[in-house]
Amino acid sequence: MKNPALVEYKQKRHFEVTPEPRARIAKSDRNPIFVVQEHHASRLHYDFRLEADGVLKSWAVPKKPSTDPAVRRLAVQVEDHPLAYAKFSGQIPKGEYGAGFVKIWDKGTYENLLEKKPQRRTLTEAIRDGHVEILLRGSKLSGKFALVRLKASAKKSDWLLIKMKDNAARPKSNSRKRETKVKRRHSSKPARSTRKLAASKAVHDVEFTNEEKVLFPELGITKREVLRFYERLAERLIPHLRNRPITLERLPDGLQKNGPHFWQKNTPSYYPSWIPRIMIESEDGEPVEYTLVNDEKTLLYLVNQGTLTFHPWLSSVESLDRPDFVLFDLDPGKAPFENVVSAAKTLHQELKRQSLDSFVKTSGKSGLHVLAPWKERGNYDEAREWAREFAERIVELLPDITTIERSKTKRRGRVYLDIMQNVRGHHVVPPYVLRAVPEATVSTPLRWSELSSEMDPRRYNIKTIFHRLAKLAKDPFAPLPRMYQ
Repeated sequence: MKNPALVEYKQKRHFEVTPEPRARIAKSDRNPIFVVQEHHASRLHYDFRLEADGVLKSWAVPKKPSTDPAVRRLAVQVEDHPLAYAKFSGQIPKGEYGAGFVKIWDKGTYENLLEKKPQRRTLTEAIRDGHVEILLRGSKLSGKFALVRLKASAKKSDWLLIKMKDNAARPKSNSRKRETKVKRRHSSKPARSTRKLAASKAVHDVEFTNEEKVLFPELGITKREVLRFYERLAERLIPHLRNRPITLERLPDGLQKNGPHFWQKNTPSYYPSWIPRIMIESEDGEPVEYTLVNDEKTLLYLVNQGTLTFHPWLSSVESLDRPDFVLFDLDPGKAPFENVVSAAKTLHQELKRQSLDSFVKTSGKSGLHVLAPWKERGNYDEAREWAREFAERIVELLPDITTIERSKTKRRGRVYLDIMQNVRGHHVVPPYVLRAVPEATVSTPLRWSELSSEMDPRRYNIKTIFHRLAKLAKDPFAPLPRMYQ
């Protein structure tokens, strides 16, 4: 490979493992192309790519590109990608650079507007100068856009992606008017009648498909078994989902290698009309129509569509700005599980000292979740600040085994007390859901009395959960929903 442009791309990938295209320079005589790829990595972002000099010049955009000239999106320049990447969609395996599901969000051709100006600039020269102007011809992005390097930033890789004013621009004021009309069509009154209709129909009206498909290859768990799991647990699970905006973690082919894995917030238009939903404006001002899982029929329909895990908000539709509970996520990292148990017990004792209730469950992975009902009147900001102060108190009591340090390299083997999910719009793992891991583990409620250093969270899985529940006199988490109703 003579051209050094793709050296960094090549160094970051193991092509015997990842399905991404190999590092090859490609020339073309046609109009240059652009592509935007929706990338469900550790954080959802959008990869914005422009063809130039036989490669794709690339930027990672943390939020969806906007057609509003008033909205400026941060765009972080990353390594050049091969031209063949413009056609790539699929699963980048766990452990590989950029691991996660990639799909094409928009594509088309573009025109370099600076080539027509008195001081002509090729796209590569424009990037070097820190100012790009292009005309996009895509289905979602069209018209004039600018990429401008941030001079004030300490990082030369930081740019802004800006929609320029033209006939294709869609100012936010216009989108708000459209959203108001949408909200009127989905007012609370029709939503109640929809839920009533859903509740009046039998569960067997949902048509299940491909029930023999294996979703957990290591255990041989089929889709039929997953449907049966959620059917048996619906009565326990739904109170923790009801009237909460839900993000669906979908794996239509299960945990098959290179199978799709994505997070769904917007409800597809083809979902049945009897499924309740709510329209909420996102942080970037775009309306998102969340699904509400208020009954068994909706639950099983979504499982049949490939949902393995349901992630609800901490607040309900009745009061979206105020959480019903505060979450302490105890992440062991490299710490022994006995330290997680010690941290959870100390947290429980301190909450009890303030006459506050708390509930503990396995996360479904390696840690524990402690939930405390939020009985104050404050909103998310106040709840998160209270959680932070409380976590700091635990660190003062257990400085050798706990930390609130977000950087993994600075935790030095201590249990991370994560309170960062206590934010409006963020979601949590509720009790009684499957996790998308090979062991098919379940986020399982525990009694405080049974929490011990000898326990292994992985023992609670789809094959063992019902034996455990049969031995319990009552559901440890049953009182929680009643506390915030």
